[in-house]
Amino acid sequence: MEGIGFNMVASGSAGNCSLVWDHDDLLIIDMGISRKRLRRRLEDLHIDPPQKSLFISHEHSDHCSGVKNLKTRPDFDIYTREMTGYAAGIGDFYRINGETVIGNFRVRAINISHDASDPVGYVIESSGIKISVISDLGTVSGEVMECIKGSDIMALESNHDEDMLKNGPYPISLKNRIAGRFGHLSNSQTADVLEKVIKPETRIILTHLSQKNNLPELAIEQSETRLRNRQIPYRSLECATQENGSSLYFLEI
Repeated sequence: MEGIGFNMVASGSAGNCSLVWDHDDLLIIDMGISRKRLRRRLEDLHIDPPQKSLFISHEHSDHCSGVKNLKTRPDFDIYTREMTGYAAGIGDFYRINGETVIGNFRVRAINISHDASDPVGYVIESSGIKISVISDLGTVSGEVMECIKGSDIMALESNHDEDMLKNGPYPISLKNRIAGRFGHLSNSQTADVLEKVIKPETRIILTHLSQKNNLPELAIEQSETRLRNRQIPYRSLECATQENGSSLYFLEI
């Protein structure tokens, strides 16, 4: 049975990593986890395609700590923006600006709004299937909305509950940074985006939840209620976690 697999290995401020694969290629989106943990997940999923490529979204450690200090040549090609590669201390990488083709996959890097050198989100397409992995952004531009519209899998940040952040333990400067246009999306902002871009077949994965300023049930409730009230159908909805990532998805082609 031919198809495309998707699994989020980890999601949150302690490390992020997602996998997209077919029989020929594995795309790794961010590597804020150890190579040992990545290798263990690949073994659990029985994934070992001949070609492996890593795409880094930005230089913050929860997205690239597993690669930036490599002392030996990795067993995958690394792609990222030029400024991100330098900021992350990655010695050998391919520069990605717009789109690049890896096997049967077309990978598009999209500019996003975050306090990093040149941050991007990724949209991956193959055989009519679209997968969007978008996190670490304070606002969603029209370009991002257009690019992610109609995704079969929508992995989208739902970082914080606005009231929890406001009343939480962080200093005011950090609260302002998180809530600002170069910070992170709130549950409400994420719900705003989802109602405009999903289709009935979309599998929604809420990602990068704050462990201090959010709860999975709050994130789920905000998006679920919004979509129900607007009578907008979707296939499924879940929150990815730091420890267990997401469910395993396999889309037949």
